[in-house]
Amino acid sequence: MKIKSVILKMILSLFYPFSKLQKVHPDRITFISLEHDYLSKDFKLIYDQLQDKRFGKYEIKMALFKFEPSFLGSIKYGLACIRQLFLIQSSRLVILDFNNFVVSNFQHKQDVKVLQLWHATGALKQFGNRVDRDYVIKNYDYSIVNSYFFKSIYAKAFNMYEDQIMVTGIPDNDKNFDSIVIKQNKARLLKEYPQLAHKKVITYAPTFRGRIGTEFKEVDIDLKQLRQELGDKYIIIYKPHPLISNSVYKDDPNVLFIEDEPVSAILSATDLLVTDYSAITIDWMPFDKPTVAYVPDLDNYAHKPGLNINYETDFPGPVVRDENQLAGAIKSANSDVDQKKRQQFTNKVYEFTDGKATQRVAEFVRSIVSPS
Repeated sequence: MKIKSVILKMILSLFYPFSKLQKVHPDRITFISLEHDYLSKDFKLIYDQLQDKRFGKYEIKMALFKFEPSFLGSIKYGLACIRQLFLIQSSRLVILDFNNFVVSNFQHKQDVKVLQLWHATGALKQFGNRVDRDYVIKNYDYSIVNSYFFKSIYAKAFNMYEDQIMVTGIPDNDKNFDSIVIKQNKARLLKEYPQLAHKKVITYAPTFRGRIGTEFKEVDIDLKQLRQELGDKYIIIYKPHPLISNSVYKDDPNVLFIEDEPVSAILSATDLLVTDYSAITIDWMPFDKPTVAYVPDLDNYAHKPGLNINYETDFPGPVVRDENQLAGAIKSANSDVDQKKRQQFTNKVYEFTDGKATQRVAEFVRSIVSPS
C-alpha cells in the first residue's frame, strides 16, 4: 500500500499548484466521506441543520465515496482524491468522517478549516496515528468527541492539540436518547421483521479486522453452534461493520442479517448486544441493557492495534474469549448485576445525555463559517 500512496501523492502533486489558484468561497462547506456514497449519520444531521436559513445560507458541496479494496476501486479512489483536492482548497470548511489522504498530504490554505467528524461515537481501540499507517494524519483543525475522556486519545490519533478537540457529543447518537424515536424504530423493525416478535433479540455487531488498502475481514464465528446453544427463545441479528463488503454471513440461515438499517434502529429492538472492540458499545449505553464482549483475539488486539480501555476491568459487561462460553455468557447476562459497570462506563464516555449534540455541532460549524 505504501507504493500506492507514493504513486497517488505524485499524481496529486501535479494538480496541487492548480488547486491553490482557486479562491476560497467564504460560504462553501464541503462534506467528504470515505465510508458512504450518500449523506449518512452525522453528515445528514448536520446538513439538515444547515438548511435552516435562520442561521445563514451556505453553498454545500459533497464528495461522498465508499472505498472498495480492488484495482478498480483504487482507480476510482484516485480520481475522487483529485476532485477532493480542488474542493478542499476552495472551501471555507471541509467536514470529514474518516482519515483523509489529501488533507494529510497537501497543506490547505490558511482560510480553509478542516473539521473531523469521526464516524464513531468514540474509540475503544487505537486508531489514526496510534497504529501503523501508510501516511501520517495531519492538517486537521478541529475534531469533536463525546466526552473529555476522548480528548487526548483523539489529539494523539489526529496529530492535534487537545484544545482543538471539541466536546460536543456525537450527532448520530442523539436519537438514542429520544424515547419516541426508539419506540417508533422498534415498532417499524418488528413490522418489517416479524420473526423478531416474542424473541429475545441478540444483536451481534463486531468491528472489522485488517485495514483500508489491504482488505477487511470478519471475525470467524460458528453462528450455527451459537444459535443451537441459545435455543428457539433467542434470535440473532448480525450487523456487519459498514466497511465490510460481501459478508460471509449474508446468507447464513442462523442469523437475521441486517445490513442497511441504522445501528440506532437495530439497537431499539435489541435485548442484549454482543460486540468486541466496536464503538457500538458506547452507542448501546443509553439503552441500559446487558452487553457481552466476545474477544477471542484480545491479547493480540490489545498489543496491535491496541486498546484505549482495559477490557477485563472497564468493559461494561462480561468479557468472553472462548466461543464455547459465549452462549452461556449471553444466557446468564444480568441487567442488574452489570448496571453499576454500565453506569461507570457511561460516565466515562458521555459528557452529555441531553440528545442535543447535533445542535451543538451545527452551532460550532456556523461559528467557523459565519463568525459573529
